[in-house]
Amino acid sequence: MHKHQFTKVLVLLTVIQIFCVLLIPWRWLMVGLLLVGALVIYLLYRRVQKLFKMTEVERITRSANLAEKNSEYLSRQAPFPLYMYDENLSISWMNEQALHLHEQVGPNLWHEQLIPAIKKHSTSGQVVGQNKTLRYQIDFDKRIVYLMDITSENTAIRRQQVQQVAIGFISVDNYDDAIDQMDDKEIAYLNSFVTTFISDWCEEYQIYYKRLNAERFFFTARLEDIMKMEVDKFSIVERLRKAAAEQNIPLTISMGICYGDDSLEKIGDTAQNNLDIALVRGGDQVVLKNVLENAKPKFYGGTTTSTAKRTRVRSRAMNTALKKIFQQSDEIFIMGHRFPDMDAIGSAFGVSCLADIQGKQSYVVVNEAELIPDVERCIEEIHKHPEMEGKLITIKEAMEKVKPDSLLVMVDYHKPSMSISQALYDRFEQVAIIDHHRRGEEFPTKPLLTYIESSASSASELVAELLQYESGSKQLDRIVATLLLAGIFVDTKNFVVRTSPRTFDIASYLKRNGANTDLIQYLLSSDLTSFLEISELVAKSQFITPDMVIVRGDEDRLYDNVTTAKTADTLLSMNGVETSFVITRRSKEVVAISARSTGKVNVQMIMEDLGGGGHFTNAATQIKDKTLHEVQEMLYNKIQQVLKEETS
Repeated sequence: MHKHQFTKVLVLLTVIQIFCVLLIPWRWLMVGLLLVGALVIYLLYRRVQKLFKMTEVERITRSANLAEKNSEYLSRQAPFPLYMYDENLSISWMNEQALHLHEQVGPNLWHEQLIPAIKKHSTSGQVVGQNKTLRYQIDFDKRIVYLMDITSENTAIRRQQVQQVAIGFISVDNYDDAIDQMDDKEIAYLNSFVTTFISDWCEEYQIYYKRLNAERFFFTARLEDIMKMEVDKFSIVERLRKAAAEQNIPLTISMGICYGDDSLEKIGDTAQNNLDIALVRGGDQVVLKNVLENAKPKFYGGTTTSTAKRTRVRSRAMNTALKKIFQQSDEIFIMGHRFPDMDAIGSAFGVSCLADIQGKQSYVVVNEAELIPDVERCIEEIHKHPEMEGKLITIKEAMEKVKPDSLLVMVDYHKPSMSISQALYDRFEQVAIIDHHRRGEEFPTKPLLTYIESSASSASELVAELLQYESGSKQLDRIVATLLLAGIFVDTKNFVVRTSPRTFDIASYLKRNGANTDLIQYLLSSDLTSFLEISELVAKSQFITPDMVIVRGDEDRLYDNVTTAKTADTLLSMNGVETSFVITRRSKEVVAISARSTGKVNVQMIMEDLGGGGHFTNAATQIKDKTLHEVQEMLYNKIQQVLKEETS
């Protein structure tokens, strides 16, 4: 209470006393009570005044004592490490918990992890040191870093993760072919050989397995078991192949494995799909993937060329399925990959012929701004045939014609990003695929039909085989037969690589239907300019191993994919060259690599790691926004990694 306020109270009491003396009975009693009240108020006033007279020193002392108690708590009793830092990001103070931590892990925790977090203005996150996982919280205004030990929490989470369920399927790739010429005794021995091998492997990791039929096994495990297999790189695939070879049995196995925190039904379905991918890619490999939709699959093995698994029964089934899909579609659009080769063009017109047989309207989409020389000659030849010329449409025309129930048939490729037009591809809800490349990570979602046979020489071979089952319906046009045979010529390098008895059977069928080899020779011929470009590139070749050659073109010069591919083929034809890589600039933004192998090196896996794909012996990739030198370094590092893994 202030002095002037107290004075007002005294004046008020005096007025009340006068009033009581003049007007109220028992006035002296009232006056006495008022005097006692005034005395009490006065004493309270003196007490309050004394409190207000506390010296500045006393207040500072009390504040210091409080601060000392708080500092003592933070320094000695706080259950978490605490750092304070200055404007130079140097530690200005730390409590005892932080001091103990500093002594255990050293200054690297502050300099290598916390200072970068402060510079990035990261308010929270995790750091690791001396088998500890710590969560940090940073108050940038007060320049304080708080740390909480979450090692036990993370250990529990990791333990829960490694206990996730894993389901796997094992398939004997070529079981039917292996037992085709065996008697019952030999078949029994083969079954025992495979079962014993797989049983010993499952026992090694203490996982449960069951044989489903003669060529299929099922197993279930924990993620920690799968991680151990990964460390060993699923060596059972190679061990079984070598053991079978010693027994003169051409046998390989493939696996599809899935793990994750989802329903067993979803994990099992994904594992089955992973096995299908492994088989489509040619077998003799393992495909491992988390059950999450956006998870990327991992590939192990695949060190041998594809085993021919295509049968006439499967081809006929595919023919029936494709006809049913055609019957349910009003219009059919056929599209190959960007910068299409003769295989893409030939297979596209072959599918168009299948649509004609079903009485359906079909179109072949081309982008005449992205044509290589031999395809340009092919398009000129097609323009001479009005019934085929009418099927050729541009991307713009196709965009105008597409309807909700239109069907897109992808030929000679299966990666949407390789489409002639990504925008056109996105317009289709119904997609079918006919391809001979090993299936990669990128793939259309829920295609109506997937006919991928990596053992086939070309997409033209697959389509021509489908046409065989329609030979009674309509005579195959000579020009279509010529284009299909030209596609086979291109992808087999004139029947030198990736051929099988089925390839020659199909070639014979096409020849019987009027395929013109003279026209094929004209379409595939090289002009003098292309030959000189190939020769210049060959002259730039360098050996990176005694049997591996790499070529890098000029940075300021553009090469088409035919020149690049033919250069790689030319190098592979040289004595002593087992693998060739040719790096050229395709456009201002894109650098291309063509890779070839005689089978000693799996160039497909190398190209896949660089964003491409292809076959075991024939693959390629395109890399954006890199110089030729940078791409060469990327390729060189990947090759060194592969060679190191092979020797380890």
